[in-house]
Amino acid sequence: MKQIVLSGIRPTGKLHLGNYLGAIRDFVKLQEECKCFFFVADWHSLTTLDDFSELRKNSFEIVMDFLAAGLSPGKCTIFLQSDIPEIAELALLLSMFQPANELSTLPTYQDVIAKKPNKNNAGLLYYPILMAADILAHKAHLIPVGRDQEIHIRVARDIARRFNNRFGDTFPIPQTFEKESIKVPGLDGTEKMGKSEDNDILLTDSPDIIRQKIAIAVTDTSRKHLCDPGNPFICNLFAMHELVSSENTVEEIKIGCKTAKIGCLECKKMLSSSIIDLLMPFQEKRKKFATNPNLVKEVLHYGRLKAKKNAKKTLNEVREKMGLSSF
Repeated sequence: MKQIVLSGIRPTGKLHLGNYLGAIRDFVKLQEECKCFFFVADWHSLTTLDDFSELRKNSFEIVMDFLAAGLSPGKCTIFLQSDIPEIAELALLLSMFQPANELSTLPTYQDVIAKKPNKNNAGLLYYPILMAADILAHKAHLIPVGRDQEIHIRVARDIARRFNNRFGDTFPIPQTFEKESIKVPGLDGTEKMGKSEDNDILLTDSPDIIRQKIAIAVTDTSRKHLCDPGNPFICNLFAMHELVSSENTVEEIKIGCKTAKIGCLECKKMLSSSIIDLLMPFQEKRKKFATNPNLVKEVLHYGRLKAKKNAKKTLNEVREKMGLSSF
């Protein structure tokens, strides 16, 4: 039996290069060898979202990104989290197997309320349980997530074990999908590209915008003049070259930087070209979906039927074991 893979992306804004290289590219590979469920985590986004009017649009945009990147409804299930109400009921039932005091001590919860104290809502506290329901509703084995979400996989594992110990073998114990960690640096010199940090290359950015963003990106701050040799291994843009440029280009940049034969301006031009070339097929394919939104709606309709059927089967099994079956 194929292993079941599940992962979701919160529609808190447009997707960027970091989302593609760190997650979506892996999704495309996994659909070829596993039974995959990929969803837009719109319920999860409500915990920190400021502008609810953008939610529907953002969700639709992410589905277009999924399809343009190569996800196929014939090879995986693509759906909106909020289209599957069974997940919400399952989360309620699974909450009976999670100690309340542990939720408020999770680092992920503490980090969010430290940065955004006005977002200290019950939904944020409940987030790990809802995430456990996302996973266990489809009895997923492997969960591709960033390191910041790994602790939530641990919560899902604990809930699955407690339920299995009480009612017998019901859920597989989910594991984090093991892969080489990819961290796409931000254009501002920080370690990570992010939606809210204004340091990203959006997947929909035009070539001109990409060039403009790269032109003002932070490089090796110790390199003051063109004739100064640089250190590519402390430069964020070289780290991006290693992710998007050819091996020959990477080697050329490395040697040229060290010997001062290539300056930061030339390095930036070469990086812009590599990113534009990488995103061109994606952007061309995306235009097809942008001009024909009914194609996207059909994918979501088909995905809703498949995901709902799967989640309902699991929910009915849980209800039966917990004594909640209908008379």
